[in-house]
Amino acid sequence: MRTHAKKIIVASLAAATLSIGIAANYERVVYLHDCALALYIRVAETIFPSGGSLTVVDHRIYRRHVRTFRDLPRGFMHAGGLLVYMADRDIRLKDVAAQAVRYTGYFRASRLAGDIREYNGLRVSEVHAGSILVIPGASPSLVPDARNRTMPDLITARGLYFSITSVGSGLILKNLGRYRALGINTIVFDVKDIPGIVGYCSRVPAVRGYNTHEKRSIDNIDTFIRILKANGFYTVARIAVFHDRLLRKRDPGLAIRSKRGGIWNPGDKEKWCDPTNKKVQDYNISIALELADMGVDEIQFDYIRFPTTGNIADADFTYDFGRMSRAECITHFLKRAHGLIAARNARLSIDIFGVVAWGKPVDINSTGQRIELLAPHCDVISPMLYPSHFNDDFDGYAKPGDNPYYFIHSGCRKVLAMAVKHAIVRPWLQAFRWRVSNYNRKYILTQIQATNDSGAKGWLFWNASNDYGTVLNALEDMNGSKEKP
Repeated sequence: MRTHAKKIIVASLAAATLSIGIAANYERVVYLHDCALALYIRVAETIFPSGGSLTVVDHRIYRRHVRTFRDLPRGFMHAGGLLVYMADRDIRLKDVAAQAVRYTGYFRASRLAGDIREYNGLRVSEVHAGSILVIPGASPSLVPDARNRTMPDLITARGLYFSITSVGSGLILKNLGRYRALGINTIVFDVKDIPGIVGYCSRVPAVRGYNTHEKRSIDNIDTFIRILKANGFYTVARIAVFHDRLLRKRDPGLAIRSKRGGIWNPGDKEKWCDPTNKKVQDYNISIALELADMGVDEIQFDYIRFPTTGNIADADFTYDFGRMSRAECITHFLKRAHGLIAARNARLSIDIFGVVAWGKPVDINSTGQRIELLAPHCDVISPMLYPSHFNDDFDGYAKPGDNPYYFIHSGCRKVLAMAVKHAIVRPWLQAFRWRVSNYNRKYILTQIQATNDSGAKGWLFWNASNDYGTVLNALEDMNGSKEKP
């Protein structure tokens, strides 16, 4: 009897150990099960073809899951679908929310703080030691890992640009269904524009050291990226690189210097950091790598150039990587960034001046954007071919803004010729009425037609206010469908 009892105890302990092991490695067990099942089906179909329709999912696109609450901060506990905070010291409610937001479905810590207050019946903004709070909106225990396991395909992108303010408001998500129905498959969103504010809660040491994310618009960008990808959107994080007011303000030593001493061009509205400074380059690359690790499909560098206004002859650059021409400096930076970003399974695209496509030395030498040199070190080139941005009488057209087909078609063809198949071309198109006599649905469709006819691979529409009513109406005309928001 004793021997039998021992066997039962040993068997129970073994079963318990196995259960704990499976629970702790759930996603790995499921992944191995699916791989084994796929192998079995492939072998069986090879030996005994069924003749029916059968689809085997490639294990390389399998999305692993991550345990949401694997690294909870001190005082937080998760059990039975509830996220609970037990205060071991007096703490401000907003600090509790700031720590908790990444484990919830909330984008903004301030909104979460308000809901914590309401949910727990609090009347003050201070949480006293010994208090127990329930955190509303807890995420599931397991969520899909948004990181790319392989390099994303270069799709024919049909995209819209959104500011980080729009991202933080969450309004984009309410229209995802309409976008998909109209053929939109790409979302470009700011993470750092020319004001220099890093728009999300970053863990990059330099961002935290300079506190350049202090006035961010979104605290939980991981969830935003995950939602976009779960809905089938190709995600592009835009970074304005060297035109950065806040970084220059926080560390004036990173600014372009004047040959006469002090900061170059101090009174100008455009505030530039030194494109040849290693710290400036590393700061932007670090942000790009963090976003790549979060799972964005593509990093897009804008303002990857030298300034074109002001007394350029007075500018004194550091040349941390050795003295080079402007085009060589920009190319060297891009090459550094491309290798590091590609190692994270993310694509890299660059925005270039539309006029650079015409190959005039004055434009290339001032910006440093020489397409032939840049193309081998990126995946996508996006010329900003807004017709209204060309000077009057450019190429014989009195009003370029009223001739979208010519400028977009010609610009794309010129960039394609210079890129020599190293990178695809995907232009920025105009979704605003500035310097256009008749901005309407036809204007939008003409730009799309010009892009398609040129051989470019997709397009992106830009409107600074993110007002895409005319674009969406034009796409409804093109698709022959009407989709309500």
